[in-house]
Amino acid sequence: MTTVLVSGVGALGGWALEFLARAPGVERVVTVKRSPWQGPSWTTIAMLGAAIEGHTKQFEHHQVDLADVATTARLLAQVRPDAIVHSATAQSPRRLAGAALDPGLRAAVRSATFGMWLPWHLWPAAQLTRAVEAADVETHVVNASFPDVVNVAIWKRFGHGPATGAGNLEVCAARALRYVMAKTGRPAADIEVSLVGSHALLTRGTVVPHHFRVTVDGADATEQVDLAAALSTWPEPISWHDAVPNSLYAGSAVKNALALLSDEPLDTHVAAPTGRPGGYPATVGAGTVKLRLPADLSESEAVAINDRAARFDGIERIEPDGTVVYTAECRAAMENLGYRCEAVAFDDLPSRCDELKKLYGHLTSAGN
Repeated sequence: MTTVLVSGVGALGGWALEFLARAPGVERVVTVKRSPWQGPSWTTIAMLGAAIEGHTKQFEHHQVDLADVATTARLLAQVRPDAIVHSATAQSPRRLAGAALDPGLRAAVRSATFGMWLPWHLWPAAQLTRAVEAADVETHVVNASFPDVVNVAIWKRFGHGPATGAGNLEVCAARALRYVMAKTGRPAADIEVSLVGSHALLTRGTVVPHHFRVTVDGADATEQVDLAAALSTWPEPISWHDAVPNSLYAGSAVKNALALLSDEPLDTHVAAPTGRPGGYPATVGAGTVKLRLPADLSESEAVAINDRAARFDGIERIEPDGTVVYTAECRAAMENLGYRCEAVAFDDLPSRCDELKKLYGHLTSAGN
């Protein structure tokens, strides 16, 4: 019986749950959420959705806080999931998009970059990694919570971690593919997109370091593609800062989890495979993720591109012990908001999460 566990049934995890409920080949879906509300309802609704489509999957929900490693480990040892779609955060920073912030304050928050909220994403993912270790289960973790940085830090800290991530780079590749389809009138099967880039590429555009190639019927068509337009104004501008795109990120995560469980290799794009920074074209299948880079780009060159791109999320570097060091620009922007932090160390994650919650409360109250 193939079992997939979803950790964090919220704006993103709820979508992942709905996709899993309708996906063939998954017989059992287990959900985990720390709060007593939403989780049971989300899971029951997904169960009904599965029934509407004729599936007889098993569904179960558990109220568990990932911060409690011992309890999480006991649950994992009992459930023994084949794959885990991880979307839990200490708190979602995307709610700021709906807050009535003064334009100047909103600009100040964005200048601090998404990287400011890293502790909220890294802490639950680190606790899940510890729980998987303690449970001694073999499972494939797909992390949808800022994987470009989180996965790297976890692999450096523990020597293992999520098999891959999900999210922004895969959405960028999909945008490029649809753009080429529209411009050429050719089907997706005739087009191959190869994109190396980071989390920031989706929201900041082609100013972010990247490597792009596209072929149509095997012929290089890169020069005929306006990637900047494909990622920004085509077919119309999209707001990536609110909750609307969560269905895309969830679909990406579920696709990667199911590919890891399949014996059929899938050529796709993934974020942060086996602890590498940023995203890459890859082949996923039979529990493995293998990079699928164009001939003119080595793995070391691709990784270097994404190391440079991380600066657009405020990340200067990630130390061998997993400590994440912020850029000087990011540190200054955060200090302007009243938050001082030069680096995020694993031992400081609980206190950093609390500091950010206080800052978040201050920022949202300032908008009222």
